[in-house]
Amino acid sequence: MSAVLEANIARALSAVEEKTWEPNCEVTLERLRIVDMMHEDWPRCRLCGQTVNRLDAAGLCSKTSASHQERRGLPVPKKKAGAQS
Repeated sequence: MSAVLEANIARALSAVEEKTWEPNCEVTLERLRIVDMMHEDWPRCRLCGQTVNRLDAAGLCSKTSASHQERRGLPVPKKKAGAQS
């Protein structure tokens, strides 16, 4: 990198004012509304409602919870009494 370019970058960086971040509920909610609008037409899991790119043949997301496996018709192993997860 040339010395002139480095000097210009250093000058530009020093001119930028640092803003302290403060939480703003209105901004957050507005951005979440935008994301919801973008995902409006995406498919949702029939069991949990998660928005996904693609559903499986049973219309479910890729989760492997016992309820998802049961809905897919797969055998769900029973937990032994007293077993910790």
